[in-house]
Amino acid sequence: MESGNVLRQTWTLMIRELKHWYRVKIQIFMALIQPIVWLGLFGQAFQLNKLIPAGDQIPGSLPPFNFSLMFAGAPDYFSYMAAGMLAVIVLFTCMFGGMSIVWDRRFGFLDKLRASPIPRGVIPVSRIGATVIRAMIQMLIVFVIALLFTYVPGLTGLTLNPGFNALDFVGLFLAMLLLAIAFASLFTTIALAVENQETLFGVINLLNLPIMFASAALFPTTLMPDWLKAVANYNPLTLAVDAARIFIFHNPNPIYNLWIDLGGLALFAFTLLAISVILSRKLMGAK
Repeated sequence: MESGNVLRQTWTLMIRELKHWYRVKIQIFMALIQPIVWLGLFGQAFQLNKLIPAGDQIPGSLPPFNFSLMFAGAPDYFSYMAAGMLAVIVLFTCMFGGMSIVWDRRFGFLDKLRASPIPRGVIPVSRIGATVIRAMIQMLIVFVIALLFTYVPGLTGLTLNPGFNALDFVGLFLAMLLLAIAFASLFTTIALAVENQETLFGVINLLNLPIMFASAALFPTTLMPDWLKAVANYNPLTLAVDAARIFIFHNPNPIYNLWIDLGGLALFAFTLLAISVILSRKLMGAK
């Protein structure tokens, strides 16, 4: 089959997915309200930098507490958390990206795709593409809302490094894009393997909080117990937020070198994408 046909089939199925998303107004509303809830409630409530003012001594520790040095170069906890929330929103969006596959199976559309003369790999790749686009849109919404909070009286907003520029934004976007490809591939494959939405919800509920909390998204791994730090440092979410904080705050003490972050994310993303395409042939053919 010609590569042009494969691209056209993938594009058609991907546009179908996106139309389903933006035609359901409640989903657009949730995409807007979810970041506001996270940033407005959680972000404003946990202002850790106000608990221990800069220069104060933490009992038993030397030297005096320096928030920015300990929290990846962020000037305050809201900014630190907002950078982490970009990756968390990508994770959550990708987790639910496979839900449409379960519904398509239930209403028979997946059987029609199986009977059609399209390569099996087109089906997961189109779903992954649509999920990645949704995740990146929601990530950008979170980024803009976090910045706008700066101008709301009484709220703390995301404070960028004064040297933040267009190249940093492109790097930030690339890190989140690779993370989205990885998690969209993973959860699309899981959706192809399960039979109903209850099982998929169970898997999502089992994985979402461990992946989020066993990472540097909300708290520095240097302050974690050794066993949790060892797990968190290999979490792809940690690679993404570490890269994000390098771009946003020009973090002088990242967990990894920037190229290790981006290289690890690229390896994780394209390995899971390849596995998704290969397994889809078996999973779609067996059902």
